[in-house]
Amino acid sequence: NFNSIIRSMNNSPLYRVVTLSDCMGDPATVAWMLSAGVNLPDTIPPGRYPTPNELQTILDTIPGLQVHFTITPAVWVADLISRKDITWATLAVRDYSGDPEQPHHFIFQGGWDEVILLVCAELVKICGPLVLLHDSGAPPALVL
Repeated sequence: NFNSIIRSMNNSPLYRVVTLSDCMGDPATVAWMLSAGVNLPDTIPPGRYPTPNELQTILDTIPGLQVHFTITPAVWVADLISRKDITWATLAVRDYSGDPEQPHHFIFQGGWDEVILLVCAELVKICGPLVLLHDSGAPPALVL
């Protein structure tokens, strides 16, 4: 059924997105990031996760993106397509509670790094630094 498909997609995202402050709370993650060559800032500002309403506002205001939302009481997904070319991304709220004002973790289920980094560059303005954890185990990407 549809919900099991969504759950299986959430189990294997292209990128999990976490706040840098969450990463810094785990010494093993810090060691892994340093060994992967990630340059960590000297001071780590507090971070937070966006609300679905904040995600929608930011996605709707990024120039050059077309956005299609799929929102139900249990699913919140945004399909993003660049107007300039064929780059795209799919952003999904994890374990969506149905409350668009509650902060949620989110993932990128797939897409092009250019679009993903563009979205994250806007999100850090309200959320603080974010870390993209690739499903392949590739080095994490820090977005400040």
